[in-house]
Amino acid sequence: VPPQKWCVTFADLLQFRRIVQQLVIEGKITPTLHDDFDVSEDTIGPCIHTVNSQLIRPLTDRAGKPSWALMLHPE
Repeated sequence: VPPQKWCVTFADLLQFRRIVQQLVIEGKITPTLHDDFDVSEDTIGPCIHTVNSQLIRPLTDRAGKPSWALMLHPE
């Protein structure tokens, strides 16, 4: 895949935010010792380290370990 395809769109970012918010609501992304974010606050937190370990890495690992962008846009 050529480097110009290694990106996400603004729409992808908005969708990502909705996914993270929903997973926090469902208790699937949770505070950690290093990121004690307030689950009732929807404008700040969780930090990217928490999102990476609890969402991005598990999903991309199951998809064969592409980047998030390449997982969304493999073409």
